[in-house]
Amino acid sequence: MPAFPRALLRNGFGAGGPTLAEVGERALLERLIEIAEAGAGPAGEDRNGDDAAVWRPPPGHDLAVSIDAVVEDVDFRRDWISPRQLGRKAFAVAVSDLAGMGAQAVNCVATLCARGSEQFEDVIEIQRGLCEAAASCGCALIGGDVSAIDGPLVIDVCVTGSLPAGRALRRSSGREGDVLMVSGVLGRAAAGLRLLRESRAPADLLETRWIEAQLQPPSRLAEGRRLLDAGVLCGGDVSDGLLLDAARTARACGCAAELWADSLPVDAPLRDRFGGEWLELAGGGGEDFELLVAVAQQDAMRLLTGWPAELAPLTAVGMLRAGSGVQLLDRRDGTPLATPASAAEHFT
Repeated sequence: MPAFPRALLRNGFGAGGPTLAEVGERALLERLIEIAEAGAGPAGEDRNGDDAAVWRPPPGHDLAVSIDAVVEDVDFRRDWISPRQLGRKAFAVAVSDLAGMGAQAVNCVATLCARGSEQFEDVIEIQRGLCEAAASCGCALIGGDVSAIDGPLVIDVCVTGSLPAGRALRRSSGREGDVLMVSGVLGRAAAGLRLLRESRAPADLLETRWIEAQLQPPSRLAEGRRLLDAGVLCGGDVSDGLLLDAARTARACGCAAELWADSLPVDAPLRDRFGGEWLELAGGGGEDFELLVAVAQQDAMRLLTGWPAELAPLTAVGMLRAGSGVQLLDRRDGTPLATPASAAEHFT
């Protein structure tokens, strides 16, 4: 398969310089710590070389923890993405789960598994990207690990955050009759992945946006916190595609999910450029990293009318019904459609 046009990447992998084997673990760790400490806020202070970070949630708050990994040739290809972009993506993928709970991200730790032949400067750029992304969310990188492996590059990020005690967006808190709402726009990341796999340059600004959505996912932490403040109880992120995550939410609530194809928020050209496959991208493509919530019908309009313009918009896309599973209709009270397969599940 031909490489994605290198001109679209800034400072891609393999620009030269010493390898990890030539630099050694001690010098690598010193440089990684230096970068992390330069961008650390209060949560990253007073480490002083300790073996573990110590952090206590503020009074009246609960601790939220999540972990996620990005793996070379499974979640990214190095001819598609620069090292710094990869660091930012690794953080965004992990922190999406905190957004889905309505939590405030506070700190994170990261593990890098790499071959000794990996170039030192590429790893440093990954660290810079990760720390930049964390800092933009008010989060500090407070520790981690490196390990030599004979395999693909792996970055594993564990994020911690805080929630008001006893309050969180939970998938199990929806009820029959609730309206399903999703944030942002669906299908962009899956469309970008299609373009990357075709190994061609984007034809216009919209295709560039699709590729950026795949390489640099959005963070919906502010949206998650707003939903929690608005009294929403049921929510989660959309990382594996709307269809699969709606099924998870419905199952946790003991309900069925009904989704309306004509209501899915997508870029209008998606239907034209991908024909009948647009619904597969928007519903089953995955990696949107948006939020999915279930809201009582009497509260849905209030939530929409009071939603801040600076946040990713909310769109009603379906309902929770009696029963089980997911049903996709062409429109509300419309005709059932065949359900596209999910493209985001591992081990399939």
